[in-house]
Amino acid sequence: MTHVGPVGGGNEPLTVLWAWRQANLEQAGHERPPARPRQRQQDRPQDSLAHEGPADGPKAGDQGYLSQLRAKLNPDVRQIVQRLAGAPPEQRTALHAAIAHDPAAAERGFAWLLEHFDQPSVVVPALAQFAPALEALMDSRSRQLDLFGEALIKSAGDDEDAWRDAWRFAVGWLRQAAQLFPGETPFWTGTVLAHDRRRDDVAVLTVRTDLPYPFRAGQRAIVEAHQVPGAWRACWIGDPPAEDHHIEIHVQALPGDDATAALVRDTRVGDPVRLHRAEGDFAIESGSAGAVLVVAEDVHVTPVKALLSELAGRGDERVIHLFWGVSTREDLYDLESLREHAARCAHATVHPVVARGPAHPYLSGSLANVVLDFAEWTSHDVYLSGSPFAVGVLRTMLLQCRVSEHRIHAVTLEPLIADATPSSSR
Repeated sequence: MTHVGPVGGGNEPLTVLWAWRQANLEQAGHERPPARPRQRQQDRPQDSLAHEGPADGPKAGDQGYLSQLRAKLNPDVRQIVQRLAGAPPEQRTALHAAIAHDPAAAERGFAWLLEHFDQPSVVVPALAQFAPALEALMDSRSRQLDLFGEALIKSAGDDEDAWRDAWRFAVGWLRQAAQLFPGETPFWTGTVLAHDRRRDDVAVLTVRTDLPYPFRAGQRAIVEAHQVPGAWRACWIGDPPAEDHHIEIHVQALPGDDATAALVRDTRVGDPVRLHRAEGDFAIESGSAGAVLVVAEDVHVTPVKALLSELAGRGDERVIHLFWGVSTREDLYDLESLREHAARCAHATVHPVVARGPAHPYLSGSLANVVLDFAEWTSHDVYLSGSPFAVGVLRTMLLQCRVSEHRIHAVTLEPLIADATPSSSR
């Protein structure tokens, strides 16, 4: 059970509400709203938070003040959501976009928060599920929370003072929630919308995240299988970012690995997932006049597909040769989609390469040998995607064929397995 009690870095005990007050004091020099006339002491409610010093733990008055404030918040939730979802693009924040994407979920969220507004010990742990994903919004240099708060206050009704106080509490609870699990890495929550089992060892998952999931084409997501809590796996993302918050994730089950096996064989539509922030810097550089050679091994073709869409989107007209190597013809699980992405480019050609068994109508043989026998590549920019072994072999053979080292770029999924929350800094 998560306890919300006295916390803080100093000797004084801080309640959730006192932490909120302190956070506002610390930001006093940053866009402070106009000061209100100071109330006389006798005009303050006895259960107000406007006391002069820190309390030794939660006070009964805290609960009373929140109950009073909650009674003033009696909005038409659906109307508020509609107003926020309809905000013009120039006024939108990431939270506006999330509401516009799923208004029904936003209505449920607002209704739940209002229902439990006088129960911070319930609200804070619940917000802790989202606070890490809101980390960028809560950065002191970001104004997204401020902008969204102003929009919410204007959308909520006539009693702007009550809503402004309520919003300050909510922001304070978000900040407090972010401290409940210090040291843990931020994550995004999502839902599996589609689970397409392409091979016995490969599945393509379509995941929708509750909040926008920032990533670039060519990156990998770090995914947790809910059946194996705490087991995070690196998985390639197959499309560039989209406005609908949908992410195409390719997962390959590894021998003896319960987490990837669960994602491939046991995951169903509607299952929850958590995503750690995207990683990797695989990119096909712009600005070069030379042609491009891309060599991808098996499931490692996935980021290349996303990069092809990116190249098409920016109008890149270079000639691109993509060789996709697999063990057998049946392993070409994503060929149709890969060709569709390539067709969007000005001059991109996909060359499937099958190592064993019948290959017709595709190329046959060892991926490295087929690539090197196909043409002379010294004038091409080369991009390799695969296992460390395959990438190492290809790179060595290309260097032996006088391809300049500075033209060769490579990426792998290694290290693939991390049986704990990823350790990158927050």
